[in-house]
Amino acid sequence: MQFQWCSTLNIKTAIIDDSLRIHQIALAAFSRDQVPKRLIDEQLAAGRVTYLLAETDAQAPAKADLLDEGTVEGTQVVGFLSYRAILDEVDLSFLAVDPAFQGQGIARELMQAFCEQNNERKAYLEVAENNVSARRLYEKFGFEIYARRDGYYHDGQTAILMEKNL
Repeated sequence: MQFQWCSTLNIKTAIIDDSLRIHQIALAAFSRDQVPKRLIDEQLAAGRVTYLLAETDAQAPAKADLLDEGTVEGTQVVGFLSYRAILDEVDLSFLAVDPAFQGQGIARELMQAFCEQNNERKAYLEVAENNVSARRLYEKFGFEIYARRDGYYHDGQTAILMEKNL
């Protein structure tokens, strides 16, 4: 798979040593610290939450300063997706891509891996109503709205709840 800055992209499952890079991406991608490092550490250590990582061997453009951390043998983590599976259901918690690598199809590749790993399950997620690009991505993967939670987020934004049988 070819991207503008990514010569190769690999999706892998995170280990505890990846928690700092996951946290850095979350801080850069979200408007606030929605995924505290302590939580990531606890989730990875307990094994109750799976983090899928998008890893590339490419270098970021000069504007990116976050990518110094998380680089291993010429590769770097540029995005993640986290989920929790229980029996025949799975809850997608977070999907984030380093801003320096957004718009390159990385979120789509993470979603594809998520769907493949969880086929035969019913998937749920929530997304802010104003996050149009994320909503479009989820709709492209067949997720449908089943409910709304008005004023759910810290900024008063409405949460859109979506589901799909994988």
